[in-house]
Formats: sequence, C-alpha cells, structure tokens
Amino acid sequence: VYAGAIKTLGPLAQEKVALEKKKDDINKNVAITFVMADLPKARQSYVMIRGQYDNPGEKVSRGVPAFLPALPAKPKDRDYNRLDLANWMVRDDHPLTARVAVNRIWQQFFGTGLVRTSADFGTQGELPSHPELLDWLALRFIEDDWNVQRFVKRILTSHAYQQSTKVTPALLEKDPENRLLARGPRYRLDGEIIRDQALNLSGLLVPTVGGRGVMPYQPPNIWEPVGFGRSNTRYYKQGKGDDLYRRSLYT
Repeated sequence: VYAGAIKTLGPLAQEKVALEKKKDDINKNVAITFVMADLPKARQSYVMIRGQYDNPGEKVSRGVPAFLPALPAKPKDRDYNRLDLANWMVRDDHPLTARVAVNRIWQQFFGTGLVRTSADFGTQGELPSHPELLDWLALRFIEDDWNVQRFVKRILTSHAYQQSTKVTPALLEKDPENRLLARGPRYRLDGEIIRDQALNLSGLLVPTVGGRGVMPYQPPNIWEPVGFGRSNTRYYKQGKGDDLYRRSLYT
C-alpha cells in the first residue's frame, strides 16, 4: 500500500513544488501599489504651534479657507468628507475651478495661459490678459458638463489657434510675448509631445487607441537606482514590436 501511495502521490508532490516555485517567482515581480483608505473614525487635527508636530494647539475641523466660498451645510450625522469637497469644487457658481481648469488647458496649446500665473489666481498672481474670454470659456466648459475633449476641440478650431505663427517686425515691436494673440502660438514642447512628434514624422507612430500600458525603449539602467524594492520600474522589461512606438499617453 505504501509503495502504491508513493507512486500515486509522488508526481502530485512534484507538481505542487513546481507550482509553489512559480507562485513565488510571480510574487517577487508583483509591483507594490500604495492605496488610500479612510480611517474608521476620523482623527482630530490641530494647529501645530510653530509648525512642531509634537506641539498641538487649537483643534480644527475640516473646511476650506475663509477667503473661499463656504462649504454647504454640514450633514447632521457626519463630518465633511472628500466627496463634499469635490462637489463644492465643481458646483456651477464656484468662481475659480472652471477658470483655473480652462486656463491650464489653454496654456497647453498656447504656451502661456490667459492668466500667466496659472498656479496662482490669488492676489499675488497676474490679471488675465483677456478676462471676458476667460469667463466665456469657463461658462462654456461648465455648460458642456466639464467635457475636456469638447473644450479642446473648441480651442483647436478657433481662429486664435489656427493663425500663422509668422512674426512681423510690427507685431514683434507691439506685442513681443503675443499676449494679444495677434499670431499663432509658438512655444517649447513637453518631452512626451516631442517623442510623439518624432515618431509621427518618421512614420513609426502606432495610433492604436486604448489598451494596456506599454514599456518602450529606455536608456540602460535608468530606473534601477530610483526604483524602490519590488516596484515595476526596478524590474523594467522593455516591450517589443508596436509597443515601442505607441503614443506616450500609454507608456
């Protein structure tokens, strides 16, 4: 009976060992992903005196700075949460969110936003070069349900964007920085856009839409020094074929 059991169970034991080794190999190459979750009970927050973490002062609750529009009435059964903040940010009468968003998108296509200080709409920032245009674009953005693709199309089909970038001596003298939008935009491109432009001009760009992320070619050993343990960058494996030439959006 024992000999028969060995003959029957032996191959199964070997298969188990092989599967466990395969599982261990997979786990070694699984990237660590950090996630965020709410605590069961929100912890108290305090104003730290002189910024010292171990010297708490006045207790504070969740809210927004006093110079901004107030949050809606607090629910009776809970404190404010992230969803309340998100709804507050995208409400139709919020004076900043839509303006900041359209200004950022405008900056992507013109090199400079209608408000040059795109990260500062406060008292230390610059005034918009075209305030009426900024307001109009913000309202259209809201009316289009915050549809970025539709807003981008609006910009790209505009006369302002489709102008020639040719600079005449008269324009250069009157408006050297093109703040009056009398000519088309000319500005430095981001690295991702330069890559896509190079692939497109060489005929190598793969225009496939959607799908999984890809791993294009990279300089040797560029990720190993900066990748934390078991991260997907530390074990970067270059793709093949079309994966090398997908748009940078998918890399």
